[in-house]
Amino acid sequence: MKKQHVKKTSLLISAAIISIAALNTNVHATDAVGFKAWNSGANVLNLGGSISATETGLQSAYSDNPLLNNSAWAHTGDWYTFQNNSQSDVTITVTGDSGFAPGVTVWATGGTAFDGGTTGFGGELSSAGFGTPHTFNATGAMGDAGTLWMANGNGGNALETLGYAVSGPSHTAGTGWGETILTGANDVSLTSTFENGVGGSTGANSASLVFDDLAPGWYAMYIGGTNNATAGGAFGLTVDSTVSPIPEPETYAMLLAGLGLVTWRLRNREKTLNLSVPA
Repeated sequence: MKKQHVKKTSLLISAAIISIAALNTNVHATDAVGFKAWNSGANVLNLGGSISATETGLQSAYSDNPLLNNSAWAHTGDWYTFQNNSQSDVTITVTGDSGFAPGVTVWATGGTAFDGGTTGFGGELSSAGFGTPHTFNATGAMGDAGTLWMANGNGGNALETLGYAVSGPSHTAGTGWGETILTGANDVSLTSTFENGVGGSTGANSASLVFDDLAPGWYAMYIGGTNNATAGGAFGLTVDSTVSPIPEPETYAMLLAGLGLVTWRLRNREKTLNLSVPA
């Protein structure tokens, strides 16, 4: 289901939401997953800047593993966290070699980095017979089966699943957690708290997600292969921040002209109505 994108009114609202989220962090987390390092150790994304990483991924850590009913396998994929410093358009791109068909999911965690979640929180068990996060739901909304181990107020501090991109085959039935896994870039966010739109694209060996007006705060990513028929291989990850385009002067001029015309027509209509009313 597509959500309606509503522009944020100010950075102060985003900051307030993130502060509240930070206070709600629970105490269940036991670092069920670990995190990979960024190149040069940089995990802070500044306005107009870029961060990157290089790794090697298994062929079906994200999806398409028949032993897990095609769900994700957290301990064989790669986890990253980063802090976005300014509200900006952000593009996340994963490019693999010929043996790697990537998948990537992004979650918002608000005022603190992802804490790693809790192993086997609440007795979560997939249809394949494995508990979280050995297998987990990488494509569902936060709170769905297979996500409680990382969800704020349950086993972790993740607030919302924003979007995912899969370059391998789709799986729409019989998955480990009942999740839907669709080829291409997919917006699965439930609100516009952290972004105003999710897009992207996929190719045989690439996957990207584009977030409009990504809010300041912390985000987590999971990356793995999505095609069990491949061999896996190396991949590069880049996260780019782009300054949102400022309307050209001509745009402002057109807007002002339009407002002037509307005002003129309303005044003329008012004069006409006044003249038509009997004294």
